[in-house]
Amino acid sequence: MAFLNPLWLLALPLVLLPIVIHLLNQRRHRTVNWGAMQFLVSARRMSRGMARLKQVLIMAARMLVVAGLILAVCRPLSSGWVGTLAGGKPETVIVLLDRSASMQQQQLETSESKLSGGVRRIVDALQTVGVAGQSILIESCSNKPVPLENPKSLLDLPETTATDAQADLATLMQTALDFVADNQTGRTDIWICSDAARNDWNPDSSRWSSLRSGFSRLDGVRFHVLNFPEPVTENFGVVVDRVERVGAKEKSELVLDLTLQRTSQNVATATVPVTLTINGLRSVLNVSIEGTTARVAGHRIPVDAELRTGWGAVELPADSSPGDNAWYFAFADPPVRRTVIVSTDPATVRAIDLAAATAVQNGIGFVSQVIAPDRVAEIDWQQTALVVWQAEMPDEPVARQLNSFVESGRTVLFLPPAKSTGQKFGDVGWGGWVQAEEAGQAVGFWNNDSGLLSRTRDGQALPVNDLLVYRYCELQGEVQVLARLENGQPLLAQRVSNAGAIYYLATLPVATHSSMDREGITLFAMVHRALATGADSLGAARQFDAGSLPALAVATMPVVAGGAGPAAKSGDSPLVLAGSKPFRSGVYGDTAQMIALNRPRAEGAASPLPRDEIGALFAGLDCQIIEQQLGRGRSLASEIWRAFLVLVGIALVAEAVLCLPEKTVQPASTRQKPLRAAA
Repeated sequence: MAFLNPLWLLALPLVLLPIVIHLLNQRRHRTVNWGAMQFLVSARRMSRGMARLKQVLIMAARMLVVAGLILAVCRPLSSGWVGTLAGGKPETVIVLLDRSASMQQQQLETSESKLSGGVRRIVDALQTVGVAGQSILIESCSNKPVPLENPKSLLDLPETTATDAQADLATLMQTALDFVADNQTGRTDIWICSDAARNDWNPDSSRWSSLRSGFSRLDGVRFHVLNFPEPVTENFGVVVDRVERVGAKEKSELVLDLTLQRTSQNVATATVPVTLTINGLRSVLNVSIEGTTARVAGHRIPVDAELRTGWGAVELPADSSPGDNAWYFAFADPPVRRTVIVSTDPATVRAIDLAAATAVQNGIGFVSQVIAPDRVAEIDWQQTALVVWQAEMPDEPVARQLNSFVESGRTVLFLPPAKSTGQKFGDVGWGGWVQAEEAGQAVGFWNNDSGLLSRTRDGQALPVNDLLVYRYCELQGEVQVLARLENGQPLLAQRVSNAGAIYYLATLPVATHSSMDREGITLFAMVHRALATGADSLGAARQFDAGSLPALAVATMPVVAGGAGPAAKSGDSPLVLAGSKPFRSGVYGDTAQMIALNRPRAEGAASPLPRDEIGALFAGLDCQIIEQQLGRGRSLASEIWRAFLVLVGIALVAEAVLCLPEKTVQPASTRQKPLRAAA
């Protein structure tokens, strides 16, 4: 059992006070033997056993009264998670709040989401335990320490509402570590509210090791991880894979590729009404889904031929996870898809140059340019969608330009140079070249669900298994592997970015290194998919992930559609809403420039981290993991001092009853007969 005022437990020896008083009271009387009393003593021996039992019960009742009063003053807490809350009030409380899109999952009966339920439970616990000093909020959008008047103010802050962005728990932990170290916060309780989504925690990141080391050097820091790992049992989500405006002056159409994802224990065929909105005009498309995924490729919607810029939304019926029920997009005349290839040997990248310059759609211009590394200053960074870098990793300031290029939503594809010096871009670099066997190495694994090697629009897989690699370059650094050779070496990898994409191809498309130039379908698809990803951030209509760096541009733009988000409060001020725009799905801007924001795709496929993996991230630290379920979790800290006061009352009543004198019965022979009235 835990206590909020444990120092009062030092008074527990006072429970013996009734015994001490009893013993002292007995010493007040002196025993004198008197012959006539011997008959009374022998008469009382018959009832001595019951008398002693009665005295023991009276003594026990008095001791219970004293013990109950002391324990009630100690403010005991019910058993369970609250064992970690004992030990007095912390000097500082820091709340790390995961506001990612997956935290919008809610219980339909109560409309309580994981985020609102977690905040409420933390507030209840902190109000019960109390805070001796300051309370700080660090949430996943701003990632800045925000002082709180009191823990209860968490319930009313717009910074505690859900968003459509992705969270980074390691970054939140680093901010908390810096705050504790810089401000000498004393005894500190750090509360983490999350749904344990793997993409938000990123347990494979090397930053967790340095975080554990940093917190282990601080005294008096405790962690309370409040998790809601409950998976979605019945949910539909939608993603728009492609939006294009096609046609001539007489007739124009929007071409959409949609993907419906289903999470359900019942995989029977279902029909989902999908609402399509184009510039405010609605229509309904019934999509039949069998299993977990349904794709609608090439759905055409007629639009006004004079309409050059517009917006749209695809929405699903409400369910327990509203964060993935809508997808917004903007459309306009497509920009020129420009590719710049940086290489010291144009013959090496000739196949990529031809693929990038080949037009695959009417009405869209494709331009490719090959330049030497010393002519990088000639690149028009604002109009370029894809940079292919086949040279030694760039030095400053070109590295900074490439970083800005990627953070603005564009794409970079790195190919290994003829000879690597070990230089890195970020934390990724090239190692040495490896000569495969004469027959070549085939591809043993590739990701055909998403990325550059995903299936085609009609569901067909790319012929990646037909490729052979004769020479490949070792890849060094922390990357996400999209394809591996049969010997396990990475062939194609991706580095996660906040906005754009960075890819690494470990071989070259020439006959001496691979069969990519002969088996051109895979290479052609890779180049044009990378080009299309970069082109999404060009032109009058752009697409970004909510919470990414380019999304910050919408803070000063008017809201066209969505924007407020399902968790927005009616009392939000315009200033608050402006600050939250980059983190909420919607369409922003005007006819000159429209930006559509949506949740990151990783949020729709998030899987919860097991309890033991979370525990491993806090190995060696004072940490308690608390797992809750929506609508079923009890309060984290419940005081039960009233129960002890009830016990005191019962003990007092029992003591009073036991102290009542016994009722004496007069013998019949000594009873006085009633006087009879005179006749």
